[in-house]
Order: sequence, then C-alpha cells, then structure tokens
Amino acid sequence: MISEIRTAVAFVGLAGAVAPTAAGAAETAQFLNAPVTAAPPAPKLAVQYELKLRLPEGRGLARSLLDAGVDRDDAAAAARLAAGHLGDGQSGCDVRIAISRSVDGGGYRLDRVTLFSSASQTVIERRRGELTVASTNPISMRIRVLA
Repeated sequence: MISEIRTAVAFVGLAGAVAPTAAGAAETAQFLNAPVTAAPPAPKLAVQYELKLRLPEGRGLARSLLDAGVDRDDAAAAARLAAGHLGDGQSGCDVRIAISRSVDGGGYRLDRVTLFSSASQTVIERRRGELTVASTNPISMRIRVLA
C-alpha cells in the first residue's frame, strides 16, 4: 500500500511539472514602430527602336527626327546640340538614333543620338530629363603597316 501511495504522489508531481501554466503560455511579441513608405510607381513598358540615317550634306537632322515621329521639342534640342558636329561642308555624317515609345500611346521620345563624322564622334543623350552632349571624341585616321 505504501508503494501505491508513493507512485500516486510521484505521478501527481510529474503531471504538475509537465502541464503548462498561465504564466508560461503568455505571448512575448515585441512591436516595432516602422515608418510606412509609399509604394514605388508601377513600371510602364516601353519599346525602343534604333534608326540609322545618313546625312550626306550634314544638314536636316531636325527634319529627319520629325519625320520619324519624335517630339518637336526633342528634335529642336537635338539639332541645336548637334550643330557643328554634323560634318557639314565635309562628307556629312552617319547618325544612329535611339527612340522609345511607352505603351500608353504617347509619342516617341528621343533617348540618344550618336553622330559619326569624318572628324569626330559625338553622343547626345537624355540625362535627368534633358538632352545634353555626353561626349565628343576626335577620330584619328592612322594607318598601320604590318610587317
């Protein structure tokens, strides 16, 4: 009988240790105050085209851009920046134009114009929303004789 009492007391003591108590079941989550930021704008898809032109007399860049559908302000700005880099009076120049069009149906936007004349290579591109001359590099015509 004494062994049965000891077993019952041991079982009650073991059951008390295993059962969760109200203090042990409390939630210990910590809340952080985080600033809420606005969601970034949804990206708009665009299509980019590259046009290649030849201006044999070094004139007519603005007209060519307008004929391609580029905005009038962009065409005028590109022509002003390209003045003196078109090879007029020489052999003219080759022009590589990058334009883009957004899906919402807006007009063509001029992104980059690269002018290749016999004397130099000039890059006009859009930076911070405005067209600017990004670089002008002289072209040296050296011929190497390989032995």
